[in-house]
Amino acid sequence: MRAMLPLALLLLAAFSAGANPPVNETKSGGCLELKLDGQSAPFNHDFRLVDNGKREISFVTGYCDGRTTPKTVLALFTVQTPDMDNAYGYALSLTNVTLMTYDRPTHQRMWIAAGLYFLVKPGPVRAGAKVVRQDIVAMCSATLGDAGAPVRRIDWKFVF
Repeated sequence: MRAMLPLALLLLAAFSAGANPPVNETKSGGCLELKLDGQSAPFNHDFRLVDNGKREISFVTGYCDGRTTPKTVLALFTVQTPDMDNAYGYALSLTNVTLMTYDRPTHQRMWIAAGLYFLVKPGPVRAGAKVVRQDIVAMCSATLGDAGAPVRRIDWKFVF
């Protein structure tokens, strides 16, 4: 019996480690809103989701703020905590934001950010015997605390 407990724990650890495989893929859909410091900005209708398989997930998209600045890549870095997961979706803690303009691909800075990123899981609905899948909604509110940051607040809503 004592030998079975360590074996069971080992199997559980191996299963949970493989339960979240790394992902690096582009998701297309519809950007519902991108606001920078409360002002709407033109946005991309896709984003790159990168999950390292260790509860750290980043979301990368692009926008143009409508001013004279060139198009910008926005990367939101998050970490998943077990107590923020439920049947309806995931709430990820925002840790950092990177802003990089297209004309300077080697120049980027990591800004410490606070906020939450929500991924609402699809809730299959039955239409007779057929299961209809609903869209996944991503919502993010980020606050950058550094006075030197080009943006103080980012609000992003996306459906895919």
